[in-house]
Amino acid sequence: MSNLDCVPISRYCEITGESLVAINKRIQRGIWKEGNQILKVDGVKERWVDLLEIAKWARKNRQIYPGG
Repeated sequence: MSNLDCVPISRYCEITGESLVAINKRIQRGIWKEGNQILKVDGVKERWVDLLEIAKWARKNRQIYPGG
């Protein structure tokens, strides 16, 4: 697999198994922000996901399990 920092949302959904509905809910609730985790690219209809920002978000919001 190549080392990509950003991918189209459709590809992100394929890779992670997350639905577009779930992603749109995060955006609507302000959990993921356009210009940070979500990017609009000039001349491209589909929004893109910044994988580096998603990784930062996941690490910041991960749950710590007792004994783990």
